[in-house]
Amino acid sequence: MIARSRFSTRIEAPIPLSYGDESAGVLVISLIGFVLVLIPLVVVHELGHFLFAKLFGVRADAFSVGFGPVLWKKTYGETEFRLSAIPLGGYVKLLGEDPTAPLTDEERKRALHSQVPWKRFFIFFGGPLFNFIWAALVFMAMMVIGEQQVATVVGRVLPDTPAATAGLLPGDRILSVAGEPVSKFEELMQKISDRPSTEVVLEVERNSNRMSLRALTGTEDGFTQYGENKPVGYLDGLIPSGRSGKIGISSPMSPAAKAGMKSGDELVSFMGKPLKSFEEFEAAYAVASGPFRFEVKTDQKVREVTLDAKSTGNPGVDLGIFSSELFVEQAVKDSPAEKIGIRKGDQLVAVNAVPIRSFFELRKNIQKAGEAHGKLNLTVVREGKTVTYEVIPTMTTERDPMLKTLKQFTVGVIPVATMLEPEMVIERVLNPFVLVYKGVARMIDLSVRNVVSIGKMIQGQVSVKSLGGPILIGKLAGDSISRGLLDFLRMMAILSIGLGVLNILPIPVLDGGHIVLLGIESIRGKALSLKQLEVAQTVGLVFILLIMIVVMKNDISRLPIFN
Repeated sequence: MIARSRFSTRIEAPIPLSYGDESAGVLVISLIGFVLVLIPLVVVHELGHFLFAKLFGVRADAFSVGFGPVLWKKTYGETEFRLSAIPLGGYVKLLGEDPTAPLTDEERKRALHSQVPWKRFFIFFGGPLFNFIWAALVFMAMMVIGEQQVATVVGRVLPDTPAATAGLLPGDRILSVAGEPVSKFEELMQKISDRPSTEVVLEVERNSNRMSLRALTGTEDGFTQYGENKPVGYLDGLIPSGRSGKIGISSPMSPAAKAGMKSGDELVSFMGKPLKSFEEFEAAYAVASGPFRFEVKTDQKVREVTLDAKSTGNPGVDLGIFSSELFVEQAVKDSPAEKIGIRKGDQLVAVNAVPIRSFFELRKNIQKAGEAHGKLNLTVVREGKTVTYEVIPTMTTERDPMLKTLKQFTVGVIPVATMLEPEMVIERVLNPFVLVYKGVARMIDLSVRNVVSIGKMIQGQVSVKSLGGPILIGKLAGDSISRGLLDFLRMMAILSIGLGVLNILPIPVLDGGHIVLLGIESIRGKALSLKQLEVAQTVGLVFILLIMIVVMKNDISRLPIFN
């Protein structure tokens, strides 16, 4: 969560995510990301309080970014601006925060507690308000820059899956799901997620022609946007990224090997037509007849190769040409794969005698065998010969968003890189009126979600295990930096909204608590007594302390040392 005392901000934010393996480099990036995200949010939040105080003539004695020992300070006008040692928040010190402090008549006019209730309301609410405004501005900046999104173009369809049964083909553009338009892969997945174990109608554009296909979704355990457990749908076999034209050759006696083709070569063209992906080659080969003409790139040199063989529609069987995705680039040092002798160039063909046709199947079958037996038989083809090894996979653990321990089984093979970048769409908004509308609407939507999520947590419908603190914020910020500017800005906006929402909660010591006490004062017609204020502050501090304990416990549970 994000908690703060009067005009001071401490970050303990509620973001559900598991904390993966840590390295020194990742830790440094996380620390940098934490500071880069936190400082703007602290400055913006405290600036809200500061500007409203100045607007109403309340004297601001200090404006600090950070807590603890002051590292740097400089006075501008009547305010001392400080940079303090502990970068976990900040504060604005206003004249009259302590109602018992002696003041002159002139100072009393400019003291916080001397202001009429509506002025104090805006001073209290100024911090959260500026967080909401900042989030909207960040969203608007993202829309001006242009957000890259994965398009709904099919890159690959895995064989013998519901996606293949539905008739989807690489290159298809999915236009709608159950009559609801989609233009981004994220939207497509959300529509499918909302329809577990359901036959859905997909409107597809193929070669400029529109058609309707029916696909059966599966069901898996998932979460709502608020963190509640629920079954969600998925469409097995639908991949937005295709494979590159890199090939693997496992048999030295195959037509391809005899013609000088080797693993790592890249198919440039087939039968005179340029190739963008291995999927295009498979589709073209299925309807072609020999002799087969290729342009092949080897070490940046392109040459022509002609192969003649009887076609069955399978280039692996006929010519010895496979996608390189199941060919080993490297066995990880000290991994089970290295220990049993897996080598560069080996072709992975079966797990427990079950043939595998994609790296997705390889990973799935290793996981299944590891969970069931703790060991497996891995079959490879090496220079045309088939060899089977017994492997005990490595088991690692990680945490899901609810901190449940998940087991993952791996053997330690790195395949030859084959995945292509998916087709992207760029959403850019330049119309200022539309920009403001969409930025504010997005901010309001996420704010409402935060409020609903907190409400469900209070009702017990969402686990407090979804909360996270400084460690998780640092991890998320570091991850967002590594993914680029837009992801970093998105994370900043989300955290700014979280800071704003949590500070308007009606808890004493938070802005919302001060507003509630202000309302009570207005109804009673007089301020609460000093003793009543002390009791309220104590209750609020205890509540905040308990929440801090929960989020720190969650953070520590996510650290790799405990997984």
